[in-house]
Amino acid sequence: MAENSIELTYGGKKLSFEKSENLIAVKPRPGMEAQINNALAQVPTRTPIESFKLNGFKVIGLNATPLETDQHLNTLRLDPAVAVGTHVFHTSDDGVPFVPTGTVFVAFKNGTPEAAKEKLIEDHKLQIVESRDQDELLVKVTSESENPIKTAASLQKSALVEIAEPELATPGSLKAFVPPSDLFLADQWHLKNTGNHRGTTVGFKAGADARVLDAWTTAETMGDPMVVLAVIDDGFDLAHPDLSAPGKIVHPWDFTRNTNSPTPDANSQDWHGTACAGVATGRAAGGNILGAAPAVTLMPVRWGPSLSDTQIENWFKYVAERGAWVVSCSWGALANNFPLSTRASRAISKCVAQGRSGKGSVVVFAAGNSNHDVNDPNGGTVDGFAIHPDVIAVSASTSKDQRSHYSNFGAEVWICAPSSGSGGWGILTSDVTGSITTAGITIPLGYDLGDYTADFGGTSSACPLVAGICALLLSVNPDLRAVDVRNVLRDTARKIGEPTDYQNGHSRQFGYGCVDANAAVRAALQSLGAPLNVALNNAAE
Repeated sequence: MAENSIELTYGGKKLSFEKSENLIAVKPRPGMEAQINNALAQVPTRTPIESFKLNGFKVIGLNATPLETDQHLNTLRLDPAVAVGTHVFHTSDDGVPFVPTGTVFVAFKNGTPEAAKEKLIEDHKLQIVESRDQDELLVKVTSESENPIKTAASLQKSALVEIAEPELATPGSLKAFVPPSDLFLADQWHLKNTGNHRGTTVGFKAGADARVLDAWTTAETMGDPMVVLAVIDDGFDLAHPDLSAPGKIVHPWDFTRNTNSPTPDANSQDWHGTACAGVATGRAAGGNILGAAPAVTLMPVRWGPSLSDTQIENWFKYVAERGAWVVSCSWGALANNFPLSTRASRAISKCVAQGRSGKGSVVVFAAGNSNHDVNDPNGGTVDGFAIHPDVIAVSASTSKDQRSHYSNFGAEVWICAPSSGSGGWGILTSDVTGSITTAGITIPLGYDLGDYTADFGGTSSACPLVAGICALLLSVNPDLRAVDVRNVLRDTARKIGEPTDYQNGHSRQFGYGCVDANAAVRAALQSLGAPLNVALNNAAE
């Protein structure tokens, strides 16, 4: 058995408890909950600090080796704000945490003398909490005891003891509360911006993010697989580790080749769809990045050869009929002046109105990257997709909560989301894998070397981020209609920029503000069984 494993008989079965390498748990002293963050500031917590509450304990992920984790736990135990500090354990490789509360149930064998019971309790430095009957006690460890799991293991070796089991706290929804550990998560500032990423504070502002990590904790999930997020784009590397898994992909289609393999065309450099899909729904523990809704199902649709009415009708009919809950569209027409035809407009409206069995598919469009008004006919700029009345048009903001210099703007912009921009940083997401060899020269596919790009951006990245958040909202409340999702985003958005930017709550640059996934999830949860307007008011308090 491994050095950090402890085997117990638990519930009549043999069970091995493996000490977590970098999760620990602390319980604050009564009235000192606020001071616990000061204690955490003394140890290298994951950046950003990821934690969740479990039976009065705060479970924390440390950025440390196993030996350093032991040392930091000992440091925390000495802090006045900490009542109890303990290791966290796992019973399998699923990553689900088990926190020993300090209580141990002990059942002595029938006929054990009282003096022998007392001696065994004293030898293990335990305090009696409760007597269940003549031979059963609840005891708790003291500062002089070994940890509860080791104590239970020691008691089980005694000839006097029938049962010795530590009380363990574990999440009812399994992995929902476990901080994800994908390698590049700390560099994905758009999910949670601590103000210090990639080895610097330059170009970052703490809190200039979409509040996605907080939303996962509030939602107790990173998405529901029943939610289908369609991305219509140029090409998808479905072999990428962040996009490939059994059940992750449904109904892939390529409208250019008319096949079910929407793979990138190296000659056309179809790298865009892979990056967008990663931002929306890059899966947990698959590769090294995470999307806004890692657990939802992806429908990758490679577009056709043009923006003709027939093509647009086919795309939106396809995704609606095959069950898309959310549709992400990080594209528009090349022409500056492109009003939608009646056919194209109706195709989108039909998807929004009739998709998802009548609740409506949520359609999200990028506002565009030309730094112009999306609806200025006199000035020669009309972006028909972004100004469609049923879609969520997304502009871009930076890692400093400023308007991205390239982002389109206008009255029809619904919301903004973190992306690249002058003075800030790009977005880290999935990139096309592999390479091609031409004339004896091997050329890697994708935007950058390797399987990831750290410089994705534009409203192309802001759009799938919002789409992923919409999928997260529908994961916690599938009864929301498409229009409800739009309204939740509107009424929970975080106002950035200057107050004078907003007229009646709306900014031409930022829409109703920067998307706030955590506030939106709270509203979606609170609307379960309650009127949506009441839930939105409560979420805003």
